[in-house]
Amino acid sequence: MEVSVIIPFFRRQSVFDETIRSVFAQTLTPTEIIVVDDASGGDALEYLAQYEPRIKIIALETNVGVSAARNAGALQACGDFIAFLDSDDIWVEDKLEKQVTYVEANPEVCLLHTGCKVFSEGKKDLIYNDKPLTLTLLDLLHESHVMMQSSLINKDVFNQLGGFDPGFRQTEDYELTMRLVVSGYQVQFLPEVLTFVRHGTDDKLSTNWKGFYQGHVGVVRKYKKNYVEAIGTSGYYYCLANYLEKTGYKQGRLLGRFISLAGKVAKLIFPKPKILSN
Repeated sequence: MEVSVIIPFFRRQSVFDETIRSVFAQTLTPTEIIVVDDASGGDALEYLAQYEPRIKIIALETNVGVSAARNAGALQACGDFIAFLDSDDIWVEDKLEKQVTYVEANPEVCLLHTGCKVFSEGKKDLIYNDKPLTLTLLDLLHESHVMMQSSLINKDVFNQLGGFDPGFRQTEDYELTMRLVVSGYQVQFLPEVLTFVRHGTDDKLSTNWKGFYQGHVGVVRKYKKNYVEAIGTSGYYYCLANYLEKTGYKQGRLLGRFISLAGKVAKLIFPKPKILSN
């Protein structure tokens, strides 16, 4: 099985060396490593050139965001599977080998993700290793579960479904995972911490509370039909209210308190469906 590694890059010179070395160190050598520079400017292309010919560089002329940048890499990938990695994150050295071994033994699996450790300077590491082994729609109504940096995905299926939705510059992994599951593809979990996710990088989108709201609410609205079929109309509005409350906590200031309060009030009107409490 051939694996193409795709890394979207935007001004990550300060941490990229550690990232790319973790790919070079894999016990299963990928077929290719594609780095998509999302119009970083400055000396980015000169910086990336030091890693040629071990990497292939795709230089975009305009900034398109992580979703479209990954799609651009996928269209040129030649592997059977794609492994996405962000340009500030790190893989354990046998990450790809363990995933390929699993997928070869379980060919029905379209996407396989792994446990993750989230780390940042001055904060306690967080381990995410307790996830559903086979992802269902009900699981996704709770939360997204999948971190794309840890994922290995069937390239043909990815391209057939149109890749990431460019309209989602945040929570694009959530939207893609939802699309896979509602389309009948299997998403499974390997419960080993094989991916280290760095928090605290200046341009990390997860720190953007507006993006958090737009992304998560965007997923719920896009898949309204699936939400309503699974948990009813009241449940659908509960999920919207829940993300409103979480957005308020993420905003963290006075405005955030009002946003959070609005979410809490809405959750009194649309209480949590019992099926989500299981």
